[in-house]
Amino acid sequence: MLGSFIFGLPSDREATFDATVAVAEQSGVTFAQFVMLTPYPGTTDFAAWEKSMAGDPTRIEGIPLTRHWLIPQALRPKVYASHPAMSPDDIRRGTQGAWDRFYSFSNIWERAHCVKSLKSRLAFVLISKLYRQMYANTGIATDSARVGRSASWARWIAKPCRRLFSAKPMPDLPVPV
Repeated sequence: MLGSFIFGLPSDREATFDATVAVAEQSGVTFAQFVMLTPYPGTTDFAAWEKSMAGDPTRIEGIPLTRHWLIPQALRPKVYASHPAMSPDDIRRGTQGAWDRFYSFSNIWERAHCVKSLKSRLAFVLISKLYRQMYANTGIATDSARVGRSASWARWIAKPCRRLFSAKPMPDLPVPV
């Protein structure tokens, strides 16, 4: 089961990050993703944010901030809406910390009890680390060096995972034409 948690809501405070990780661990989710609030068109959050930004002339490469999906990836801000109690860096650090705590080796190993064999547990650990590398490192910090490093780690982790799931071909299985 995958749990998805959003940080940066007006009610969030510093303690929200630890409390959210605790809820994820206690609920028994196998995987979790922790994302920062991003207003997307068609949502009530976007409508309220766009209205609040009506007089803001902020542009990046000539593109209004309210059209953030058109801003080149490397130049996009990480947090779009102001928060009443935390800075954008506080939210970013808290979100990254949630990923780090949930995907620590000890926490992954504890969750790996959902499978029986040692081979399966090893595969679970590797896949958990792969998931974390693919989503936490590229979703929060998208500078090109970090994306490149994350992709390298993902390739390195994926190779042993592939071997764990490989099996001999089934002899009577027809090959699709």
